Amino acid sequence: MNKTVTLLIADRNPHVREFLKREMMADGYQIRLVKSGKELIDDVHNPDTLPDMVILDPDLPDANDLSLVHRIHQIVPGLPIVIHTLQTEMIYQLDALHPVIFVEKKGSSVDHLKQAVKDILDME
Repeated sequence: MNKTVTLLIADRNPHVREFLKREMMADGYQIRLVKSGKELIDDVHNPDTLPDMVILDPDLPDANDLSLVHRIHQIVPGLPIVIHTLQTEMIYQLDALHPVIFVEKKGSSVDHLKQAVKDILDME
């Protein structure tokens, strides 16, 4: 990577947040963590610290399913979002105006998530 890439990880579970932080930092990413929809929206509202990508578990305590994706894209159109969830039925709830990638949570492996992040960043 030529420049430092910042990932914003939003997950309600502190163990998952810390696990993803460790795994993604090992690949050279800068990581910021949030635990609620409010924190996520507050973070993307700050143009000085805008992340390069959001990794989002939409099951946040103050979130309404995938409405966060719509709100994020209203604030920062085109910001890459990876939905990291156990709830694969959510894939069909977004329209094509909101480009996101879904990665299913699978046990303790984050290989699929890491590959999705890399693929998106390689496209930019």
